[in-house]
Amino acid sequence: MQQPTGFVKEGEEEKVYKLKKALYGLKQAPRAWYNKIETYFVRNGFDRCLCEHTLFTKSKEEGKILIEYLCR
Repeated sequence: MQQPTGFVKEGEEEKVYKLKKALYGLKQAPRAWYNKIETYFVRNGFDRCLCEHTLFTKSKEEGKILIEYLCR
């Protein structure tokens, strides 16, 4: 790995930067996105289905059910 052209620091050419978050197009990007959206759903009262981890439901007192399914 090399520092990108134009961002090389004099005397530190062998050093590179560590990414702190996943970027679009990288192998870990879908996992990072799923973790973020899952956290949002759980904070907003959704329950994750035990047998299908991309299915979230939220029930209301009136018997209404909201279903969110995350396509892969």
